[in-house]
Amino acid sequence: MSSDGSLPNGGFMKRFIFLTEHLKKPDLVRCLRVCWSWHDIFLPLVWKDVSVDKSSRAEPSQDALTPKVLRSHRHLIKDLYINDWPGNYPFAFPRMQTLNFRLFNGTTPSPAKYPAPFIRRNQSLVKLHLWNLNNDIDYRVWKVLLKLPHLRELSLGRSIIQEDDIVRFWTICENLESLLLEHVSFPQGTTPDASMCFQNVRELQLYGVDGMEQEEQFRFISACPNLEDLTWYYILTVDLENGHEGDGAMGGPYFEEFAKEVARKRWPRLTNLRMDGQWTEEDTCLIIEGMQRVKKIDLDEMFSPLTFQALQRHFHNLVELQVETSGEATSKLLQNILCSCPALKMLEGGGVLAKDVIEGKPWVCLSLESLTICFMFSDREQHLQPLIFERLAKLKRLEYLYSGTARASFQKKYPVPLQFRLESGLDALSGLWRMNRFTTRGRSQSLGEDELRWMLVHWKELVSVSAEVDIDDDTKIELENLLKSRGIGLRR
Repeated sequence: MSSDGSLPNGGFMKRFIFLTEHLKKPDLVRCLRVCWSWHDIFLPLVWKDVSVDKSSRAEPSQDALTPKVLRSHRHLIKDLYINDWPGNYPFAFPRMQTLNFRLFNGTTPSPAKYPAPFIRRNQSLVKLHLWNLNNDIDYRVWKVLLKLPHLRELSLGRSIIQEDDIVRFWTICENLESLLLEHVSFPQGTTPDASMCFQNVRELQLYGVDGMEQEEQFRFISACPNLEDLTWYYILTVDLENGHEGDGAMGGPYFEEFAKEVARKRWPRLTNLRMDGQWTEEDTCLIIEGMQRVKKIDLDEMFSPLTFQALQRHFHNLVELQVETSGEATSKLLQNILCSCPALKMLEGGGVLAKDVIEGKPWVCLSLESLTICFMFSDREQHLQPLIFERLAKLKRLEYLYSGTARASFQKKYPVPLQFRLESGLDALSGLWRMNRFTTRGRSQSLGEDELRWMLVHWKELVSVSAEVDIDDDTKIELENLLKSRGIGLRR
């Protein structure tokens, strides 16, 4: 750096910009105030993504993101989250690519505050996320979306689509690359026209979609031949008007037909799959064997030694795997996964015996960022706790750790979970500097005062701790206030 605070050109500048992309917003603001040269560099990074809500308008403070403040920096904003009626911001954001806003049930605002005029002003939009798009929002939204030239991703949650808008909705979907529907209600019997083909859709989520029966959802999925990522949770349906989530069953002829179509290579690009329901072991294996590559898959209820065998040929490419609720996810199978999947970044597993880990091969999944697991010890295996911490310490990229207790059926033989205490070896995890969320379960995994203070010192990125605490009330209040001052939530 030169004496006036400016930065040199060349390779150093490129590395400097790379590092700034990993800073949190408060750190970026601090850098902004170093000097004018840094101000010019960091100002676009500070304003790149912004989140505002109605409290900024109702109770403005010195740092509040009021409409006036937003207007003056709108040319820098690329990603905007609004928890307010968008009509309160009657101006355009010329570089905005992502818009995410949550609308409110209850009082109907004036037409000027509907989202349609706001969206119309922002023709650069690529990604649009809408929540609570209910009866307060009429056909004008869909007419505006039809004319957005760059829209490639649409996400709807807790929304009702009226019958008069169905044709517009499907027409919009033809140009999308990503469609995410969560608890969305359609008119009964909704299905796209048979002549429609959604060639551009790469990512599709149907999660609790009401009004489309399983057959109709299957037909829609079949009309997306270039799918790469599919989430299909038919079992979760929701009655938006009464606030009730119903039950369903995923199994049946259309799930069997889906498995056969995967085997027939209807979706040759499909690599990510999350589904729920009554899978048979044969159908699950048929799907896994039919996919050319598996990168992300949810096998919670369908994991077994047979499906494990089918999955083995995909271990080299596997990035995310969920087998947490499966009773068939045995200790040795989980240990085998940890020793065989070098690209794995997320694993939601069940119980694994501490002795299987210690006696087994070294883990190769050193890129793990999220781990849900239960290490189980017998009464005579307490001495193995430090060795498990040493194994975890090798996961240098770990950001989220959930360590639970054994299932009821294992409690008698393996009553001891991994205990996150300094005397058990917790200090070995001091090098996991990326850790931001940490969760344990029950009194047997409680934390003491020393452990909480240790986390504050060594886990600088921490934002959430969910655990029982074994400290007196006065100290507990002091620590809660200290954690809160650091922006860390403590849940018990």
